[in-house]
Amino acid sequence: MKSQFRIMALILSALTSGAVISETTGVNVNPGSEAGTQSTGGQVQFTGSITDTSCNIDSQSVSQQVDLGKWSSNYFTAAGTETTKTPFHIKVQDCPDSVTKVAVLFDGNHDATDKNLLAIDSGAKAATGVAIELFEADKTDKIALGTVSKEYPINIGDNGNDGTADLTFYADYRSTVDNVTVGTANGVANFNMVYN
Repeated sequence: MKSQFRIMALILSALTSGAVISETTGVNVNPGSEAGTQSTGGQVQFTGSITDTSCNIDSQSVSQQVDLGKWSSNYFTAAGTETTKTPFHIKVQDCPDSVTKVAVLFDGNHDATDKNLLAIDSGAKAATGVAIELFEADKTDKIALGTVSKEYPINIGDNGNDGTADLTFYADYRSTVDNVTVGTANGVANFNMVYN
């Protein structure tokens, strides 16, 4: 009699664990009425590919510091006041022949007032009311944070593609409010290379 109870207990245990497994696999699981009313939906299809096409970023371009200068808070007379633009470079080398153009995707912490601008680091000693703006090589076209820059050609040498490019960009401070307060105005922009 005891052995029959043990067998029944094992069978019930197996059935219970099977039910738990079926619930956790996510296949046709009913979330229950507490989850809300269910209806038809759709699907999201993700596409892409993995390639071996890339260039090497010059070591001096990987982690660089750009000095935007010291500016008086009185210089910023109204929201939208910009400082002098400072150039910086991102250089690539050893690009394969399949790469003919290169662009840069800049991103980082977006300014709270203007999402297109790079926020300066916050903190007790940080300035307020100012952010960092990025520009293309022409110093006129702005690069909104989180978007890809214009494409720049890979240099062509005597023997075809020499596999290098020197991309020039500019940055400045831009006030986002009428009254800028004094303090440090540092910011960090991350970048990814985009090859075509």
